[in-house]
Amino acid sequence: MTVNTASATNPRPRGRPPLIDRERIVATALELGLDAFSLTDIAAALGVSTPALYSHVEGRDHVLRLAATEVLTRGEAGLAEIDDWREWLRRWALLIRAELGDIGEDVLEAVRTSVDPAALRVAEHGLRLLVDAGFDPADAGYALWLVVRTACTAGPTGGASVDAPARRARAVVDEHTSSEMRSAIDAVGTADAEGAFPFDLGVVIAGLEARLADDG
Repeated sequence: MTVNTASATNPRPRGRPPLIDRERIVATALELGLDAFSLTDIAAALGVSTPALYSHVEGRDHVLRLAATEVLTRGEAGLAEIDDWREWLRRWALLIRAELGDIGEDVLEAVRTSVDPAALRVAEHGLRLLVDAGFDPADAGYALWLVVRTACTAGPTGGASVDAPARRARAVVDEHTSSEMRSAIDAVGTADAEGAFPFDLGVVIAGLEARLADDG
């Protein structure tokens, strides 16, 4: 009896792509939704066991970092055309908020563990614009990280970062609350839903402009 040794040692037909790789894992996470995916869900969608994923990724946070970089990379071409650091930061913040606002806090937590090298390349043009404008490299790096944090905590749409606090503040207002505090709570609670994020971003950029002028 003849044994087909090629089949025994290499059961996968020649030329057939592997069932999983890092790119397929990330693509599946994006399809499932970055606010909802689990490694078990990814494994089921790809038809493999969950432990098999660990040959390609370190865990859920690693997948999240890779997926976040992937969605930011898609917007990199438009950012690369901008030659003003202020506009670049605005567009960078809007991209992060639009694509990652649903999972901003999770992204920040994942990044605190490790940074995907590709994410640094995405931000490199903005860093260069800041340095060329006169910021030292440390301040330029702080500026990028500040904008990332501002965008990630703003929520995907509306005034998510202030809506809940405003509601809670209104619930505890009493006769001892100052008129200034009442006015502030009412104004924040009834403001245009987009008011908080543009305000935050405007303050960040104005502050950076002032710092650059002082250093100059």
